[in-house]
Amino acid sequence: MFNINDKNEEISQEKISKIRDVIRWLLDSYYRATGIKVIFIDRKGKIFLSSTSDGFFCKICKLIQSREEGERKCLETFHSSALKSIEYGFPYIYQCYAGIIEWSAPFLFEGEFLGSFVSGGVLMRKPDSSFLKEIKKVDKALGLEESQLEEILKRIKIVSEKKVKAAADILHIMTNYLTKMELTDIKLRQEKYIQQARISEEIQSIKRKELESLEKEERDENSFFSISSLYPLETERELLRRVRLGDKEGAKEVLNEILGKILFKNAGQIELIRARILELAVVLSRAAVEGKAELETILGLNFEYIQELGKIKSIEELCIWVVKVLDRFTESVYENRNIKNVDIIRKTREFIRTNYKKKIKLVDISKAIYLSPYYLSHIFKRETGVTLMEYLAKVRIEEAKYLLENTQLNTTRIAFEVGYSDQSYFCKVFKKSEGISPYCYKERMKR
Repeated sequence: MFNINDKNEEISQEKISKIRDVIRWLLDSYYRATGIKVIFIDRKGKIFLSSTSDGFFCKICKLIQSREEGERKCLETFHSSALKSIEYGFPYIYQCYAGIIEWSAPFLFEGEFLGSFVSGGVLMRKPDSSFLKEIKKVDKALGLEESQLEEILKRIKIVSEKKVKAAADILHIMTNYLTKMELTDIKLRQEKYIQQARISEEIQSIKRKELESLEKEERDENSFFSISSLYPLETERELLRRVRLGDKEGAKEVLNEILGKILFKNAGQIELIRARILELAVVLSRAAVEGKAELETILGLNFEYIQELGKIKSIEELCIWVVKVLDRFTESVYENRNIKNVDIIRKTREFIRTNYKKKIKLVDISKAIYLSPYYLSHIFKRETGVTLMEYLAKVRIEEAKYLLENTQLNTTRIAFEVGYSDQSYFCKVFKKSEGISPYCYKERMKR
């Protein structure tokens, strides 16, 4: 068994979580290529991710692990196979406690053992009398029904020794690929791929709208389709609203939509795209300052980023650059000198952004985060500079501003939509935040 320090284990789990999507991608790719199930286990032997929903290689595994003793033996096997594969420097192929063939490849990341990829759940030959004799020992030890095990054995996949070796080699190559990558490199590749896919989807959506509009134009000579209408002002306002709230993921979704429209409108014209993205970056910086980011920090970042922008040679690099700018500006909204409880703050803000329409109180938020109201309030105020209730009010007011700008809803309805049952109290909170009443704000936005 590994001697695992709790603090180190927490750090390891954090590292694994950061590359969860990459691990998932590798598991899926391996399973599709080989047809053999694969799991990723952490340092304690617990299944972290699986290529299939049940997390078991075969029905025998499921049956054995349904018994406490069987589960313990499986964990021991996972641990020992991981140690062997580290020792040998290549995948370790072995028979598990029940005689099933498995193979393991360790995952070392940034010099630390984080877990193992384990595949198998197959046999290399049809079960003979000697194999069945060994299985009967497992029956007795775990109190399983012999007939049940024998029936399951008949349905286990038979794979040749050569194919097992080839599958183990693929697993080894896969883990080596992951091991040699830096965490930042993985994250950049992942974000780049996701961003390009979303921008591509947006461009295809715009093309479909244009085609539909042209078809409609043939039917109605008075109708027309304006490219400028593809980038409505409310989309930009939604982006800025999310930046002011420090909602990084939400802001990225809207940004990719805007980028798709910019690229479609200015296809292949890099200087025009550069100018449009620079305008967008300036607007983002202003939104960050409005969200209470430090002005000096933002001005310094603006100078640094504008210098970088002039050196960029491709449209793809421009898109990556503006996402980096967005990330930094969004982070700056609630950045603290020495933030220590990032996960708690993130979960708290996510809960509030998801539930702001409800009548939530401090106790509701603290229950969702599994912390006492006092402790959560203390951490949140210390790390963000605002209280939980102040942040909740901020989220509600930002949403109210969006509704005032983009809908015909009256003040009473908007108050209800953003979580206030009392219109007069809503107006009081709004005026305190924005300096004017909701009605005056709506009138100002019409000009």
